[in-house]
Amino acid sequence: MTNKQSPEGIEDKTKSTDLARRRFTKSGLAASGVILTLASRPVLADTVCKSPSGFLSGNTSSHIEQLCFGNYPSYYANNPDAWRGTQYVPGTINKKEAQSTDAGSTTSNENSNTDKDINKWVGGTQYQQAFPGSSRFPGKSMMQVLWMGDVMGENFVAALLNAALGLTPPLTETKVIDICVEYETRGFFEPTAGVHWHEQEILFYLNSLV
Repeated sequence: MTNKQSPEGIEDKTKSTDLARRRFTKSGLAASGVILTLASRPVLADTVCKSPSGFLSGNTSSHIEQLCFGNYPSYYANNPDAWRGTQYVPGTINKKEAQSTDAGSTTSNENSNTDKDINKWVGGTQYQQAFPGSSRFPGKSMMQVLWMGDVMGENFVAALLNAALGLTPPLTETKVIDICVEYETRGFFEPTAGVHWHEQEILFYLNSLV
């Protein structure tokens, strides 16, 4: 039986997006007020998991307690089956909408491809439902946010799915939601008293878990 959640007609995002994000987060290290010890991690993938406060401390202990195996936003955008095992629903492809927008894709608008991809998705868990207290992306599903090109939005969605699947302990779903809502309402997240993580630091932390 054909899986109705499999995306048809959508091109996979290129790996350059993930590589660019890695370069972005690394380049911002010098400007950050957070002490990060990249030397203590052999690679960015499959790394030791740390809570925000633990990440901040830069603990260089060689005793590995937990490993992270999180996925990037582009993975969840292109693999709705990967959402299984979570309480969140990716939605389905509106085949009629997909065919009609593909047929009329002669516009020169640089955002047209993104808009088409967003409109192809129907249903699914709403972003504001997944992140109670958020006022961003009203009426948009988590999957639609993954296709919008909003860096913070897509990374929060991926972080929530990673946490729900147990891929990034000890970062829980509740903590991801707390980080998201605090950043949205205050303009920063405070991992410990007196330390403020803005967009750059939050992205670096989330990307350290994948």
